[in-house]
Amino acid sequence: MHFHISPLDPHGHQFAVRLELEVNCADQIDLKLPAWIPGSYMIRDFARNILDLRAEANGKALAITARDKQTWRIDCAEATAITVHYQVYAFDLSVRSAYLDQLWGFFNNSSLCLAVAGRTNEVIEITLELPDTVQHWRVATGMPRVAGESFSAGRFRAESYEELIDYPFLLGELGIHEFIAGGIKHSFVTAGRNFADVERICGDLARICEHQISMFEKQVPFKEYLFLTMVVGKGFGGLEHRNSTALMCSRKDLVSPGTRAAIDSDYRTFLSLCSHEYFHSWNIKTLKPKDFIPYELEAEQYTRQLWFYEGITSYFDDFVLHEAGLIDASTYLSLLGDTLARVHRGVGVDRHTVGDSSLQAWNRFYKQDENAPNAIVSYYAKGALIALCLDLLIRSESRGELTLGNCMAKFWRHYGAEQIGTEDTSFAEFMQEQFGMHLHAFIERAVNTTEPLPVIELLEQFGVNAERQAAQDDNGIGGRPATAPLPVALGAKFKASNQGLELQVVFADEAAQTAGLSAQDRIIAIDHLQVTDGNMREIFERYQPGDVVAVHAFRRDELLQLELIWQEPKLNNYLLKVVEPKQAKQWLQV
Repeated sequence: MHFHISPLDPHGHQFAVRLELEVNCADQIDLKLPAWIPGSYMIRDFARNILDLRAEANGKALAITARDKQTWRIDCAEATAITVHYQVYAFDLSVRSAYLDQLWGFFNNSSLCLAVAGRTNEVIEITLELPDTVQHWRVATGMPRVAGESFSAGRFRAESYEELIDYPFLLGELGIHEFIAGGIKHSFVTAGRNFADVERICGDLARICEHQISMFEKQVPFKEYLFLTMVVGKGFGGLEHRNSTALMCSRKDLVSPGTRAAIDSDYRTFLSLCSHEYFHSWNIKTLKPKDFIPYELEAEQYTRQLWFYEGITSYFDDFVLHEAGLIDASTYLSLLGDTLARVHRGVGVDRHTVGDSSLQAWNRFYKQDENAPNAIVSYYAKGALIALCLDLLIRSESRGELTLGNCMAKFWRHYGAEQIGTEDTSFAEFMQEQFGMHLHAFIERAVNTTEPLPVIELLEQFGVNAERQAAQDDNGIGGRPATAPLPVALGAKFKASNQGLELQVVFADEAAQTAGLSAQDRIIAIDHLQVTDGNMREIFERYQPGDVVAVHAFRRDELLQLELIWQEPKLNNYLLKVVEPKQAKQWLQV
């Protein structure tokens, strides 16, 4: 089974694909493309991008019949080998699908390579061919190479279809920068114009990788690793793979040469993304839910464990930056305070369990709308808080002899190294069997009820005080002090411009919703005076909670006049501070 892939038409965003396949005298074969890609739990229907599908054998065309939205049946009686030709439209500038223009190309094989029904465990080869117009392009992938020089076009080999779709490809005028971490070669590869200080970035990535390798007791599930990074003006995303990650970042997220030593929020965002995806090498790529063994890619595949796989990973992405010495305790606590603020900003945390959030990722988390904060909880963010609680509980009960990190290493050795797969209670059972710790009751409450987590109480045991304050305004970021908080709250996130305040999220039972305002409304006047980005703060500062004002707003093209009662700002900002350094040293580097 051999695929030939070429960037056929960069201007038209099309890859050409040719599949050469021995059929062993089969009367019919079915070809199909996945509906989703592991790590991104949403039906994406990649097959909709296939164009001009045709097949031939011995120079004669074969009949093809579409069986459903992603499956084609080929009649191939008496043929011993067939060739299938098609194009793939590639204009999804993300880490999940495929993209091609005259600047660079990227693809996941789940978007380009059709699976042959009943033969997904066979060896598959890919030959990537570059036409004359892009002969100077370089090629980066973690897929094992059979022929061709390093970072060039050539022939590649996977042992199965599931393995094949776990090797993304990045091609173009790439920046390729190699470094060693934990004795293993890593590559930081960039596509897209950038001004990155690659020496510093590689040094910082090496510290992150070495720390995680040490955390997992040097049990490394790959022989090399690539950070495949698409650099754009504005963008963000990451998707984990078995020996690489596909990343998208904003140009400003890559630190430039000559920048001061301190890590700013933009660069920290990039490092946290890299840390998150790298941690997934253990926590989801090899250690994974039994529900995902094997992956079934034709339709949704459910598990209640995403809180564990994304939540624990989300806890460690920033915590590893701190432990590796890249951010100090104060910065880390600010990030943790922001996570607390995001979880508790809406009433979704009181309505939706993180177990249900995991199960319903397909139609709720990945299809969020303006009502999401009032309806759901993020298994990433609340999962990270559960992981924090587990880390502090484990440290406390073991009197500092154990951490969540070294427990994860042992859990990985038991379940991940052999890819046994975990069930909902596996971690609690493992902790009891191995260490005599009884975490069942805590995990059951945290995952399957909406009871508040004991985050603040546990932080206090480790010398960290959590103070709740008002944020700067309704759009405020949590975890940092407000320099001049407004005296009243609208109860809605909004985008301010010279055309007014466009409401993006209206929080349940707060001032805007009580007044009758909705997401997508545009407030143009408050108390009969025009409101814009320029005078919004001045107007808000005139009032106190309980004051009543007239509000004029457009809903679509209809003008509304409503009565709004200002409310007091909620204390939804969490400021975390070390107050007992000796206790905090049991967890933080202070």
